[in-house]
Amino acid sequence: MKRFVILSALVLFCGTLSLSAQDNTEKKLSYNIINEYGFYLGGSSWGTNVGFEGVVINSMLFNRTQDLLGIGLGYSVDVFAGHGVPMFLNYRHYFDRGRAVKPLVNIAAGTTFIFGANYNLDYEYYENGDPVTTVTKRSGFGLYATVASGFRVKAFTFSAGFYLKSVPSYNYFYMDNYQSTRPANIFNGGIQVKVGFTF
Repeated sequence: MKRFVILSALVLFCGTLSLSAQDNTEKKLSYNIINEYGFYLGGSSWGTNVGFEGVVINSMLFNRTQDLLGIGLGYSVDVFAGHGVPMFLNYRHYFDRGRAVKPLVNIAAGTTFIFGANYNLDYEYYENGDPVTTVTKRSGFGLYATVASGFRVKAFTFSAGFYLKSVPSYNYFYMDNYQSTRPANIFNGGIQVKVGFTF
């Protein structure tokens, strides 16, 4: 009988430790899918840029610190660069003060694959009118970065901030029937507003 009581007590104790460990694990880490959609407005040396972007971010939430680390993938289209597929690392932090509205900061950095660009040409001329350089946008990888702040209410999120992107290009140099080509990047930036949902 004593053995049975002792064995039962050990099983109960081990079970309690196991449940406690599971609770601690659940509190430390959880998986989130964040969907965000919005528009951006900015410009570069090529002029005004207006576009739309949607992203999906797979992230891990460290609940005790309210920090999220994730990998994002999306789609964008604008009048400057054409179509793009952003791929980036994402960090965000929620300021949890025990209220329904949680302020947040959001930082993303990575690259975007540009395709279907508008192949406009930009010329500079000699004094006699002959072209010196020509710049052509092309498909390829460019910079993708955003810094934003906003808030979260349950599953809904709103954020606004700044973005910086680059579009790959070629610089063509013409001098006395000689032509050389150099790869380059055209940078553009501005403001961005997004709304989203977290699952």
